[in-house]
Amino acid sequence: YLIGCENELAKLHTRHPDACDKVGGVIIMHIDDLRQFAMLWLHKTEEVRADKAHYATNLTGDIYESGWISEMYGYSFGAAELELRHIINGEILIYPGYVPEPGVKYRVFHYGLEFKVGNWSFDKANWREVDVVNTCWAEFPAPPDPSTLHHTDENLLKRDLLSIECAKTLDEALRLHHVRRKCPPPGTLKGLVDSKETETTVSRKFGQIERTFAFNKSPSESFSTWKLWLVAMWIFVGLGLLTVASVLFSGRKGKKPKGKGYRSKRRSSYGDDRYVRGSD
Repeated sequence: YLIGCENELAKLHTRHPDACDKVGGVIIMHIDDLRQFAMLWLHKTEEVRADKAHYATNLTGDIYESGWISEMYGYSFGAAELELRHIINGEILIYPGYVPEPGVKYRVFHYGLEFKVGNWSFDKANWREVDVVNTCWAEFPAPPDPSTLHHTDENLLKRDLLSIECAKTLDEALRLHHVRRKCPPPGTLKGLVDSKETETTVSRKFGQIERTFAFNKSPSESFSTWKLWLVAMWIFVGLGLLTVASVLFSGRKGKKPKGKGYRSKRRSSYGDDRYVRGSD
């Protein structure tokens, strides 16, 4: 892993390739040191990510050739720029599929690539497009039962037991997540469809609110709903027309008709005015 520390990749991205340590899995440092180092780490990560001409597996060790581990190289190259040296401890992290060292209690499972137990396997890259977080009771394929393992080699048995433990831990974490989301009991759902008819999600990148509609109704239920909406619309239109007609009718009723008496009265008043002005 991080073979780029030993080839031309390091020469391209750091002035001190000899100081490049393969330390991309778990980094433990003081928070004050991290604050000073963070921007250089980010800068080197962006630099490696932009260097698509050197994505090849033989240079990076990335089997997907997609810049997937750029942040790990960003750290190693940034640390090399400052000529930092690390105490590398092999008792903190282990990959599922690796044989554990006797007596070591590892702190971190780093399920980076595919790992297998017999005919069963798990690769997180295969789940990029599957929303197991927002789908109630979604889970990963269950690993084999430990009782089915038959190894004469104790190291291989420990390896497979660790892989099974990792897979079970992932599924248990998903189960607890669904419980916290207050998903309805599994028996009330069809497959793995979320029971929510309307779900609002917030895009972290753009801060936009996206609304997703999941309609799980039969055609007859949808038709009945459509008829109800149509009836409600006609009732609303009818009430509106009645209101307009009522306003117009009450307005006409309040006005008195202006007939001949009204016109003659106006004429007599004009005559009086002329008489008064003439006498003046």
